[in-house]
Parts: sequence; C-alpha cells; structure tokens
Amino acid sequence: MKKYVGILLVLLISIGLAACSSSAGKNENAANKVYELDVNNWQPSTHHYAYNAWEPWKELVEEKTDGRVKVNLYHGSSLGKSSSVYQDIKGGLYDASLLVTNYFYDTSFFPYTIGGLPFAFEGPSEASAILKDFGEKYAKEGLEDVILMPPTSTDGYDLFSTKPIKSIADLKNKKMRTSGKSENAFIEALGGIPVSITSEGIYEGLEKGMIDTAFYTPIGAEAIKYDEPAPYITKMGVLVNPLIPLMNKEFFESLPEDLQKLFEEELNPALSEMFTKSYESELEESHNKLQDAVKTRGEFKTLSASETEEYRSNGKAAWDLWIKDADQKGYDGQEMVDELFKMLEEAGYPVPYK
Repeated sequence: MKKYVGILLVLLISIGLAACSSSAGKNENAANKVYELDVNNWQPSTHHYAYNAWEPWKELVEEKTDGRVKVNLYHGSSLGKSSSVYQDIKGGLYDASLLVTNYFYDTSFFPYTIGGLPFAFEGPSEASAILKDFGEKYAKEGLEDVILMPPTSTDGYDLFSTKPIKSIADLKNKKMRTSGKSENAFIEALGGIPVSITSEGIYEGLEKGMIDTAFYTPIGAEAIKYDEPAPYITKMGVLVNPLIPLMNKEFFESLPEDLQKLFEEELNPALSEMFTKSYESELEESHNKLQDAVKTRGEFKTLSASETEEYRSNGKAAWDLWIKDADQKGYDGQEMVDELFKMLEEAGYPVPYK
C-alpha cells in the first residue's frame, strides 16, 4: 500500500512540475513574442500626419515596448480610405488609423461631430480638452467594438477656391465640398451647393471642376498643394474637424496585460497629442507658405471682423440642423449644445453663440 502511495505522490509531483514548466514556457513565449501592429495612414508619406505623428509614434511604441510591438506603416490609403476607417478597423483589415468623425455622422460617433460645427472650436488644443469629457458623457454606447484614443481635431479650416471670393455673395451657386451632413446646412445658408468628397479627393475635385471651393485645414492643404487648383484662399478658421485615433480591439486584447496598460496610459494618449501638436506647430508656417504660393496667381485674403460675423450668423443653421438630428437619433440635442457651451465657458474658451 505504501508503495502505491509513494508512486502516486511521485506522479502528482511530476504533473505539478510539468504544469509549472508549461506555465513558465508560456510566460516566456509571451514575453518574447513580437506583436505586429499595422497602421493605415490615408494621407501620403509627405503629409504632416506621417512625419509628425505616425512615424514618431512608431519609434515610441517600438522603444517603449522594447521591440515587443513592431509597427508597420502603410501610407497613401494603401490599406483603405478615410471614409471606411471605422469598418476597416472593426473588421480587422488593419490595426490602427485616424478617424474623421464627420465621415461617420450616422454612427455612434455622432456626439463627437458637434465639434465640427461652425465656430465650435478655434483649434485642436481646445477640441482635445473638451471633446474627451463630452464624448465620455454622450458617446458611451455603441463604440465598444474598437479602442478609442483621446480625441483631437484639425486646425481651423480656411476656404480654398478656384475663383475669386470677395464676399459671401460670391459663393452663391458655387459647388462647395462638404465633409459631413451638418456642414451641408452651413453651405446652403451661404448660398452654395454641397458636394460630398473625402479628403483624398479634394485636389482632383478642384482640378477637374467637380467642386469650386473647399473648406480645409491650411496645414493639410499646403502639404497637398490645394493652392495649385484653388489659388484664391480666404483665411477664416471657420471650423475644425474632430479626429479620433482608433485601434482594433482584438489586437489590443491579444497583448499581455503590461503592454495593454502601456498603450492605455502612455502610448495612445501620446499619439493623440502628436496630432494636436502637429496642427498647432505648423499653422503659421503653412499660412506663410500659402500666401507666398498664390502671390502672383491668386489671392490670400483675411476676413475682417464684420465679415467673420456674417459667416458666423450663417453658421447657426448648421447648429439648428445638428440639434434636430440629435433629437431624431434619441439624444437631447439642445441639452448637448448647452453642455458643450458650459464646458467651453468653464475652461475659459469662447462660446460660438450666446
């Protein structure tokens, strides 16, 4: 009997040691495994997204993870267009990209589109400071299938036109590029005709006459040379476009806990901050370059205070439409607008409408 008990003890000890060895092996494999993160940058490699955000972030990720995460960058929409970022990341086509919220107006990203309304924010610092809290309050449901990084935005949009724009009256019946539904109401209030074109199609649209004008970030426009087909530029900062870097949830959950924590607490916020700083740091230089570029073949105009107010008054139509759409989607649109204005006031930022 004692003999059998001894044999049983030996077997149990052997099984335990094997289990420990197996567990240690798994831990060692996890520690040594390299996770590949595919990034789709839908702008070209010469764009400030590449050299101010994605490329420095790639270096930061690989450094901070000691090479356990390898970032593969794909530029120029080689993996997908800006208009399909949400679906592509959710479906695992690639692991990370930048989402333009206005392109996803009819999804659960809708609350963030309030930041793209005329004169909502003056720039990305303001937007990033407010939209995070606003989104946490109003965009909690429906986005559990992706990992959201902190929101940010473009710089203030200027107007690029193929023909001279001396006043709002010159916009009547002009084909004006729109990036989202709420912008349509603003364009219609200005007397223009909204034409939906994504960022990648603006240059061709201006060049081929599909559109006559486009509101766009001067930094992005200078990088892609929108001044070539549209040399009549009005500096106005009329609106910003909210942006949210996204990550595939399955990729994130495949990471060990220590790497998940690193992305949540440091790497993801760092990427959003890189986009914010990129827009802030290049604004003045981009305006100077655009002004020089059109000096002999177009015009670079700055709005007067009265002209700015005229544009602002026409922008109210977009806010009214947004409130109506919010109500139809089951939100309380007026409450959301009031809350945004309250957040702006408390943070010491200007409120677009009293």
